Amino acid sequence: MWIFRHGEVGEAFQGLAYGGMDVPLSEQGRADSQALAQRFRDVKFSAIVASTLQRARTLGEELQRASGAQLELSAGLVEIDRGRWQGRPMKELLAQHERELGAFYDDPWNWREHGGETDSDVVARAWPVLEDALRRHGGSLAIACHYNVVRNLLAHALGVEPNASFRIRTDLTAGALLHDSPEGWVLVRSNVRTPGRAAT
Repeated sequence: MWIFRHGEVGEAFQGLAYGGMDVPLSEQGRADSQALAQRFRDVKFSAIVASTLQRARTLGEELQRASGAQLELSAGLVEIDRGRWQGRPMKELLAQHERELGAFYDDPWNWREHGGETDSDVVARAWPVLEDALRRHGGSLAIACHYNVVRNLLAHALGVEPNASFRIRTDLTAGALLHDSPEGWVLVRSNVRTPGRAAT
C-alpha cells in the first residue's frame, strides 16, 4: 500500500492552518502531481483511493490517468479539521496560542479544545477506508491524502505513539510504502518520490 501526500497549495494559502479547507493546488503543485504520477505509471495498482478535497483528488486523478487503475474518492481521507484554528495564519497561532499548541502536540490523540478533530478522530474515519479498499481490491493500493492523515495512518499501522507521530516525515508529493506481513505492517520505504524495485 502506497500512501501519498498531495502537492503544494496555492500561494494565498501557504502559511495558513488550512486543515480541512478545500484549497487549490499551485501550478507547481499540479506539475509535481503529474510528475509523481508519471514516475508511478508502471506500478500495478489494484485501485487508487483519494480524499475528496481537490488538492489530493488531483493527485488521485493523475495517478489514475498514468496507471489506468480505478479511482475512488472518500471523505474519510480528508485533512484534519482544525476547528477555530482553521484558516488562521500559523505565525498568529504560534504567537497567541502557544499553550494550546503545546497541549495538542503533547496529546494529539485526545486534545480538542480548539473545537476541531483529534488524531483519534482521523484514525477512526480514515483507517476503515483503507481496510475496506483492501478487502474489496487487495493487491497494491494507492492512497492520495494529506499530511496529518498520512502521519496518523502510518503511526497506527506501525504502532507509533501519537505524540511521537510528528517525527514521521512526509513531504509534499512524496509517499510511503507499507507491506502487510504475518507480524503486521512493515514500513518498506518512506518519504520517497520514486517507486523503486519494491513496488513493481
